[in-house]
Order: sequence, then C-alpha cells, then structure tokens
Amino acid sequence: MTKATIWTLILSLALTSAAFAATDEEKCQKKKLIALGKRDLCLQKERGKEVLGKTPDVAKCAEMFDKMIAAAEKVVTCRWLENGDGTATDLNSGLQWELKTDDASIHDKDDLYRWSVTGSDPDGGAFVGFLGTLNGGEALGGVTTTGCFADKCDWRLATIEELGDIVDLAAPGCRGGSPCTTIPVETASSFYWSSSAGAGGPLGAWDVFFDDGLLGFGNKGFLGFVRAVRGGS
Repeated sequence: MTKATIWTLILSLALTSAAFAATDEEKCQKKKLIALGKRDLCLQKERGKEVLGKTPDVAKCAEMFDKMIAAAEKVVTCRWLENGDGTATDLNSGLQWELKTDDASIHDKDDLYRWSVTGSDPDGGAFVGFLGTLNGGEALGGVTTTGCFADKCDWRLATIEELGDIVDLAAPGCRGGSPCTTIPVETASSFYWSSSAGAGGPLGAWDVFFDDGLLGFGNKGFLGFVRAVRGGS
C-alpha cells in the first residue's frame, strides 16, 4: 500500500468521524492507519541513509510500529478495513488483499488454478489467467483484458510469509469446518498457492491450508485456490 493511499484512508475515516460519532473499531482503524504511515516514513528515512553510506536501522521502525499497533487495540481489536472496491487492507501489515466472491467472476472463491503447466515456470492459470485478468493484460486463452482490478495493475500472489500471516487459529470455526482466517467475506477451506517456489524441489511451491492453518507444499501442476495481494517491499 502506498503512502498516498494510507493517508487517503486516514482522511476518509476522519471525515466519517467528524460527521458521526466514531465507534471504537473506527478509532482503532484510524490509529493503525496512522501507524502504517509513520512506519513507512521511518523506513524511507532509514533507507535514505544508504545513499550517505550509513547503515539503516529499519528494526527501530518495526519496533515503533508494533508498539503503536498494540496501543491501538487497547479497547477493541481491529485488523481489516474494507475499501469498498472488492479489496480489504490488512491494518497489521499495510497489504491490500483481494476479497473473494461467490458469483462466478474472476474473484470466485471456488476457482482452481495451476501454478505451472510446464513443470516449474510460473506459467499456469494462477499467473496467466488469474493475475493476467486482474492486471489488465492477457488472460487465460489469449484473451486481452482492459482495465485493472480496483484501478491497480500490480496484483501478485502473496509470498508464503505473507499468506501465512493472515492465518488466524482463533478465527471462529477454525479447524471445525470454517477457514482459519478473519479476512472478510469468502475463503475456501483448502489450500491456497503462494508465489514462493522451490518447496521440495523445483517442481514444488509453498501453499497454506486454510482448513487447519498449516503451511505445506505441493506439485506446481496441482489445482489450488489463489488470492491476489499488492503492496509491500
């Protein structure tokens, strides 16, 4: 998520709060968005030291952010902010995630894709058909698409670390038939592909099983679920 997007969301929440009495959840969301903005400014400042030949201290930015996130949740817990465009922002990381649907569109939660069709390269439906459609490029079957999902053209599959981070074993019904995550709307209780390759050899990629929250890996030719994300370093 960009700095401009973060401050736009902060302004939106501030305007809502000015018109109506803010709820505890809205106050929590606003504090986390401010924390994200300050973290990003801190990281930019620290990384700028490299230009001067100095060593950046990005760890202090993470420490400051963690403290602000903990302080924001003293009254109520908040993690997800739905953006009204089919996406939700993870207020604990700043990543913007695609929300799945149950409407037979490109976002349908029941759609399955292969990581690879050649055996090892990222050329399966997950990349060509799914991401190709979201990013306004060439989708599965050679069909050219126009326009990008939520007006953003940099959608990707999450790394195994990012995908594993949205697992929540405390989610209602986790390991009892419901997916182990609190991300809004639809999630299939099965395995989702990550972008991280090399698991168990060149033909394998890492995945997350949302029916039990476990990380694993499978053959890239297997059919699995996918969820797009954007932002991050």
